[in-house]
Amino acid sequence: MSSRRCAIIAALFVATGCEASAPPQPAAAPTPPVAPKPVAFASSDARWGKFHSKRFRLQLPLPDGKTWRIDDHSKEELVATHEATHTRLRLLATKEEELVNRAKCEERARARGWVTGELTTVEDAVTVGPEAYDSRMWVALAVARPGAPLAGHVYLFGAFIRSCLLVHVTTDVPGANDEDVLSARLAVARARIVTGIRLDPPRTGDDGVPRENAARPR
Repeated sequence: MSSRRCAIIAALFVATGCEASAPPQPAAAPTPPVAPKPVAFASSDARWGKFHSKRFRLQLPLPDGKTWRIDDHSKEELVATHEATHTRLRLLATKEEELVNRAKCEERARARGWVTGELTTVEDAVTVGPEAYDSRMWVALAVARPGAPLAGHVYLFGAFIRSCLLVHVTTDVPGANDEDVLSARLAVARARIVTGIRLDPPRTGDDGVPRENAARPR
């Protein structure tokens, strides 16, 4: 084919819009969705509620109180779960046959499997409360595992004569980048949930003698 003929054919393609199309471009990779920031506990008093346990005769303050799922019947301990913050609370008041102190009550909690895994202490304090309970308040973080949620714990091991009051709050966030949210939750759990537990007044008979109360020191 002569060069002149090639030039004519090329000109015809240009004039009629019959140029060869460009190869298709690969589709852009989809942008991975951004995980929502984990939420903290409600700070407004108006969004807090109180759950009254008739079984253990105490009041338990809870942020966003109506959104907690509470089981105070099917297990030996009270169990409360808050899905929005991945938080779980367990509470148990016991009567013991022997005199106990906070260390023995902590042994009761450990024997029940409430303390597991490797924990790093954030706060460890001896306090009095609720009411006359001699208690250990322990705040700890679970040792972080690659790719696993970061979890924190608040424990109360309380003792009075022959009574133990055990409380365990655990909450988690997706990872170390959300440690600020986890720290805020633990601070609220320690200062407002666990410390805010209030025992019912003792029940008395006609003679004014207090009746047995599983949660209250007598």
